Amino acid sequence: MELTGWLGFGFIQLFYIPQIIRTLRTRDVSGLSLFSWVVLWLGLLGYLVYSYWRRDPVFMAGNAIGLLQTSFQLGLIWRYRS
Repeated sequence: MELTGWLGFGFIQLFYIPQIIRTLRTRDVSGLSLFSWVVLWLGLLGYLVYSYWRRDPVFMAGNAIGLLQTSFQLGLIWRYRS
């Protein structure tokens, strides 16, 4: 069952890559909702704290890396927002 969790973790992390690449290439963030990305960041932070409390390595890794990727995307949105 843990393998299924790690596979899910990998697929979820793939979600971020196309958006980050597109943002870096075009520097266009006009279609992105800052509010939505902030809510996602807060949700991932909450899940990270909870998964740490539960001592669940799959969810700790997934939420920590997701938090980093979301932070990077938020940085790009703030940088390129006009």
